[in-house]
Formats: sequence, C-alpha cells, structure tokens
Amino acid sequence: MSLHDRIKEARKSKGITQTELGDLIGVAKTTVAGYEKSREPTAAQLGAIADILDVDVTFLLQDEIKQRHDLRATPQEMETLVKKYRLLDPYGKEAVDGVLDVESRRCEAARAAALQKERGQMEAGDLIDFEEVIRFSVPGYSTPLSAGTGQEAGQEYPENYKLIKEPPRGTSFIARVSGISMEPTYHDSDLVFVHATEEIPVGHIGAFYMAGQQWIKELGDGVLISHNPGYDPIPMRDDIRCQGLVLGVCDESYFE
Repeated sequence: MSLHDRIKEARKSKGITQTELGDLIGVAKTTVAGYEKSREPTAAQLGAIADILDVDVTFLLQDEIKQRHDLRATPQEMETLVKKYRLLDPYGKEAVDGVLDVESRRCEAARAAALQKERGQMEAGDLIDFEEVIRFSVPGYSTPLSAGTGQEAGQEYPENYKLIKEPPRGTSFIARVSGISMEPTYHDSDLVFVHATEEIPVGHIGAFYMAGQQWIKELGDGVLISHNPGYDPIPMRDDIRCQGLVLGVCDESYFE
C-alpha cells in the first residue's frame, strides 16, 4: 500500500472528509485529493497529517522506507563488490573510478535540483498541479434569473458545468443573470452559485419565483430590492417563493 493509499485509509478511519483535513492543515480539498492519488506532501504537511489522523509518520511511509531499504546493498553484496574491485588491474580500477565519479555527480545534481524545487514550492505556498485537480460538476439552471423585467421560469437542467475549482460550500446549481437591475453587484450574463432553500435572511440576495417568472433580488423588509437605483422595489406578495440563496459569482477562474 502506497503513502497515498495510507493517507486515504487513515482519513476514512478517522471519519473526516478531504475538505475537513484540508482546513486543518491549511490546504484546499483538491490538494488533499492529490495527496491520496499521486501528489507528495511536504515533510511539514506529512507531520501535520499524521498528527491529525492519530497515526505515526512511519505508518504512512512504511512502504517507502522498505523500498529504500531494499535498494541498499547488503553486507554480502558489498563484500562481493569489494572482492571484484580488488581483482581489477590498474586500468580496470581507473575505469570503474571514472564511472563512479560521473554517476555520483549526476545523482547529487539531481538530488540538489529536487531539493531546490521543493524549497521553491514551499516558499511560493501550496501549489496546485492542474493536471491532478478534481473536476467539480455542478448543474446549470436552464432559465436565466432576471435582473430586470422578469424571466419566464423553466425546469430543465440542460448542462453540467465542469469546474476546476471547488464551488462555494452549499452550492446546488448555477444560474445566469439576465438584465441590469442588480448592478453593480451582479451584471448581465454573470453566472452565479445558488444554494437551494425556501428561506433566506433579510439583507441577502436570493433567487425568487413570482407569477411564473424567476428573479434575482435582495430580500428586504416586505420587498424585493434591486441594487440598480433605476429599478423600484417589488412588494412581497403571497405568490412569491424563494428558490435559493445566491452565494456569489462563478467567474472565469472556475473554468479551464
């Protein structure tokens, strides 16, 4: 079992999610997912993971330690090599010494480069290899949320948005804004994350259903409020239903 598998096994045994583990060690969920697939944590991160999961670092690294130990020459192998070397004539010893010098310098340079790369990554912060990033699939609501005169409601989900960054916690779907009544907070054609719920606090922005139309407005005290001063508040009526809480803009950083 590899280091990645042991991290995953220990996390599940502890009963915590990738998101929770990431929050505890200060990295994103996608980074933890990488640790459980092919990405190597730094020494400091590995120690933190071991402490949080209540396991010893040697438990996580036992297969790597065994593998490195297996690569070392045994005393018997060393004795055989020494015997062979002593049988060489001066020309043979010079040839072997030359190869050892070249190969030792190559391996040392490779180790130094690897250490420099790791040091650079630590200084730059927790870097994400986008080839290893998990794609998040979020349903896209078929009909735009009106930020204007109203938008006819629809029920289909014609596509799933494939995101390279985890959406806000609680996201149920993505909807597109249509109109300018919520400017400057939200603009025409903006994509927004929505958490499906029937109630939101006053002062928050939500998706609402009214008279067969869908709206994006701020919930006020008995009214739906537009952020564009050119639009009057809409009085709340019995037929108005909250469909969700708007969590924020799904901007270009969520897509490849």
